[in-house]
Formats: sequence, C-alpha cells, structure tokens
Amino acid sequence: MAPKIYKTLIIGAGISGIGCAHKLSENSSEFRIISPDIGGRIISSENGMVQYGAYYVMSIYHNVASWVNKGRRISPSKLMFRKSNHSYNILDRKLFTHLAQLIRLVLILRKFKKHYELFKQKSVYGSQVTCLKNDSYLWDLYNSDAESFIEKNKIKEIVYDYLAEVLHGTTFTPLKNLNAFTFLHFSLPLIVPIYEFKFKKDEVLKSIKDKWVRDAVEKIQYDHDHNRYEVLTKKQKSYFCEYLVVATPPQISKKLLKLKTHLRKTAKAHMFHLSGRIKPDWNKGEEDLFEDQNRMLAIAHQKDNSYLFYTTEAKPDFGKYFFNHKIIKHIFWNPAFHIGGSNIIDFIQGEKLFLIGDNNICGMEDSYIYGMYVANKILGKALD
Repeated sequence: MAPKIYKTLIIGAGISGIGCAHKLSENSSEFRIISPDIGGRIISSENGMVQYGAYYVMSIYHNVASWVNKGRRISPSKLMFRKSNHSYNILDRKLFTHLAQLIRLVLILRKFKKHYELFKQKSVYGSQVTCLKNDSYLWDLYNSDAESFIEKNKIKEIVYDYLAEVLHGTTFTPLKNLNAFTFLHFSLPLIVPIYEFKFKKDEVLKSIKDKWVRDAVEKIQYDHDHNRYEVLTKKQKSYFCEYLVVATPPQISKKLLKLKTHLRKTAKAHMFHLSGRIKPDWNKGEEDLFEDQNRMLAIAHQKDNSYLFYTTEAKPDFGKYFFNHKIIKHIFWNPAFHIGGSNIIDFIQGEKLFLIGDNNICGMEDSYIYGMYVANKILGKALD
C-alpha cells in the first residue's frame, strides 16, 4: 500500500509554525503540523494569566494580534532601574541631564521603526534575509555591534542609565553581545506601547485541530527516487511530504538539518513564578530591572499579585527580596534565545525544504511573519 504523501509538513508548532499553518489553512492547502505541544516557547501559567516565555506584545504586532488578547499596558513610569548601590525610576533627574541624548535616541528609534515596519510588510511575500539585505540601513545595523553604534551616535549615557537594564531584563544578555538591529528592535518599547498578553491557545487548537500530529520529529531524510521527504518521529511513525517546513527552535533545527552554519549566540535564564510577600525595597515599581553585571535580570509584578523572577542563578537568594515565598513554577530557559552576534541562517535548506523561526530576528511578530511567508512561497504567492 502506497504511503500517504502530504503536500506540506510543518515541524514545530511555535508561533512561526502557527503562522504557516494558519495561512495554508486559509487557502485550503493540505498540510500536517507535527509537534509535541502548541505554542512552543509561549508558555502560560495554569490559569493562562501569566506568561512564562514571551512576556509582552507591541502595539505594532499587527499579524500575530489575532492570537493574543492584550492585557495591562506596561508603563515606563513603573520601571525601577537597579544599579549596584542605588535605584531610580525613569523620572530621575539624570534623565533631564541626558535630554539631548534622549532626543537623539528617540529620533533614531523613529527612523528604525519606519524601516522596520516596511521590512515586515515586505517579509510577508519576500524572504526575510533578502528583505533585510535589500534595506541597506537595516542590513548595516544587523552587521554592526550595539556598543559601537551607541558610541558613534553619542547616546551612551542615556542607554547605560536606562535602556541597558531594560535589554538585560528582556534579552537576558549584555549589550556587548547584541548587534545594532537587535538593540534598536528591543528598544522600540521606548516609543511604542507594549502590553502583557494572554495567548489564545484554544483558538489556535481549534484552527488546526484535525491537522495537528502530537509527536516529535527525530529524523529527516530525502527520498531522491520519489522526490519527497520522509520524517521519522519519536512514536516511530513515518510521514511523507512534497514540501517540508522546519519551524523548531534553532538548536533543534540545527540538529535535524545537520546545519554546519553557526547559530547566533545563546542567552539563558532561570524563570521562577512566585507567590509571597515582597520586601519594601523591591516594591517600588511594577518591574525591577538590573544592570549587565548583575546575576539578577528582572522581577515583574503580575496582575494576580504573583511575581516573575528572572535570574542567571539556579538557586537564587529569594530571602533578599521576599519575607516569604512559594515557587509556583521554575523553568530553565536554556537557551531562551539565539540572539547574540550577526550570523544569518538561510531560509532555503534544500529542494522544497524551508527553515523558519527566530534564527535571525527574535520576536513573536517576526517569527509569525516568517511562517506566513513560507506558506505564501508554497502557495505560489511569494514575490521571489
């Protein structure tokens, strides 16, 4: 009996795989999506109110918006910045001593946002890497290190007094490891509203309920005689397809595809979801953010009065911050991202074999768009 051959198989049901699946489904194109879970690194607490992976969405996340409900706005005025021997909020007097630098930074971010928005639009129908290279401004940023960019544009003091802590708490890596594109990308919340969110997992499941294979792919091989791919799963099943989309986290994709290309540098963090009574020194804002040299990354107060506690330590001293506490959940994100440096991973990995995800640009919206693009490629709607 001849095996069933699907037009498309998607490996991985993170936000990039979901973007691909949704676009194919909209166009009634045959596919299956193979993954042990839905949402990938978008993981929520049991009640769905606290996000353990991706933490916020920006108001300019137009494509992924259909799968999230926006929650509280994260206000810059409620951030506390923690240096080794003191703390301050955004309205500290040092902000006004750096006013000229702040204006320069805002103008830089407005320029970046204009290019970035156009880049996203083009990336729906064109390869992410090609669209990036075709914008000389963005491509130059991607291949420049953040520290040199900051020095060149004379924004050092405003960045290291404010943005460095924000980026340390959201990228889990020091500024010196970032390229200028990533630095500006993760600095956009300075000029763009950001919100906590709830992932609409049930709606995603409903949209792909009969297309989801709950399994994990362990091996990919190409059948040259029949011009098709075969994927072998943990449950010892075989699936065949014409088009294969790999939408797994970068380290898994590298293993499955046996990539020789180096991935971007990793960032890792321990995330603890805690309940308890926090000490007054740590109860002055909604989010506490720490400088690059600190092993602490962030403490974020949640709507239900619990806390997200991010650190590089596996066994932090919770007693320094809480009178009492209870660990609700502990996740070691290792890695959390591949975010350092300027390495580029190609989209096309073989005949009708495509690699998507956050290999080059981190972020829910960009990853989702990458999924939309590969679907358009398969549907014959791409412009390249």
